[in-house]
Amino acid sequence: MISPFTSRLGTNYCPPDDEISQIKALLVEPSLRLKRLDEEIAVLQQERDFLAASIGAHQALLSPIRQLPLDLIQEIFVACLPTHRNCVMSTMEAPVLLGRICSSWRTISLTTPRLWTRLHVVEPSQHWIDAKVVQRVEVLKMWFGRSGVLPLSISIHCTTRDFLRTLLPFAARWQHIQFLNVPDSLEPLSHITEVDVPMLKSFAIPFLTQANWALLAIFRGPRISGFTASAGDFATGNLPLRWHQLTTLQMRGFPSGDSMTSQKILQMLSRCPQLRVCELVFHDSDSTPHSPVELKFLHSLDLVPSGVDAAVTFLLDRLLLPELRNFTLRTPNADGQHNPPPLFHYIALWDKLESLEIETSSFSISSWPQAIRSLPATLRQLVIHDTRVGPPIETALTILTRPPEIPAQCPVLEELHITCSRLLLEAALLRFIAARMRGASPSALRSVEVAFDLEMEVDILPDLQPFIGAGLHVSLTYKPSSQRQWSPWSGLPDDPNPKVLW
Repeated sequence: MISPFTSRLGTNYCPPDDEISQIKALLVEPSLRLKRLDEEIAVLQQERDFLAASIGAHQALLSPIRQLPLDLIQEIFVACLPTHRNCVMSTMEAPVLLGRICSSWRTISLTTPRLWTRLHVVEPSQHWIDAKVVQRVEVLKMWFGRSGVLPLSISIHCTTRDFLRTLLPFAARWQHIQFLNVPDSLEPLSHITEVDVPMLKSFAIPFLTQANWALLAIFRGPRISGFTASAGDFATGNLPLRWHQLTTLQMRGFPSGDSMTSQKILQMLSRCPQLRVCELVFHDSDSTPHSPVELKFLHSLDLVPSGVDAAVTFLLDRLLLPELRNFTLRTPNADGQHNPPPLFHYIALWDKLESLEIETSSFSISSWPQAIRSLPATLRQLVIHDTRVGPPIETALTILTRPPEIPAQCPVLEELHITCSRLLLEAALLRFIAARMRGASPSALRSVEVAFDLEMEVDILPDLQPFIGAGLHVSLTYKPSSQRQWSPWSGLPDDPNPKVLW
């Protein structure tokens, strides 16, 4: 459109009254033309929307997932289930979520028994009305009904025996049972015998009294190979377990009195020749001699000593672990460790070790370098908890940092996790990562996670970007800053971030 006001457009020019009338007259014809174009566009838009919807509907018929065979879709659905725990009754995750996508997926999910074999059961709180409890019970029955005749994995959080009874009809299909708390009464379980649980492989419960043990014949199940309970429960010495077939044995909590000394631990382990995974909580008040115990198949050992340092040495001196691959040593009373055991001696013997989790308080400052240098060449994962006492992390990083002319310590190390670090400097961490990533060989680092118990001093993430781009996972978390940024509102009553003044 040709306009005598072209030179004025886009400026702050203010037209006088006579030019205002001229501009209004000039816009009449273009405004009518614009209206006609809008109407034409609306018609075209409607036609376009119709065509797009029709094309989209037809293209949906060509979707690759529609061509997948039923058994492959079922495998994909099963792969959507959580792997670190049982499923929950929630529309936010599989398997329930899968039935909310479309009618076809709903049909497939409801007719795939493997999707419904694992469940975390939560009893409604007491303040809920009875109708809510009834509803939860009905959903539970419906859930397990969809699982067909397959074995069940159940974790349960309940407080009443009545709710516990809802699981009893499915006892013949129990494979893994885990109690996250203890109901007011285990009386319903007292009616279950070893004949009633032919599929049961593992049982976990946080705490039982000795009287309750006598009630539970369930522990004589013919296939039970995994057992988890509080350390105090093992003190009875009369657990009705088939010890010889246990492959997983886990103690939780803390032992009471002299319930679990290293001597008693050895006696118990000597009854478990098939162990693969073992977690032990113990202390020492008994140094009676004991012959060595060989666990030929044990690959994962987690020790939590709560007594004197000699307990660890006494135990490890008498354990033969030819297949050990994962070792964890935690020291709850780290502040009382005055004479840490010589762990480097045992670490050097485990020539198949792949994962090690330790605390700095488990080593003296003088033995710490030797322990790091003793790490086997097979180590792939190293987790270090920097506790309040113990040698600095930087010593370990310096030893593990690979100079170009020296063969690497732990050449296949892939993961390094450090928690509660107080003394680690970012510069040392950067040097370690840069040295380990040099050449980007297949044995290079894959994951570095550090939780600093201090505020950031130097931001090294920009320097790590080339390594992150090459595939390295890096997670650095810091303690929140205690300092407040002052604002222009400081001192005013409507300050959006007021500072408390003492």
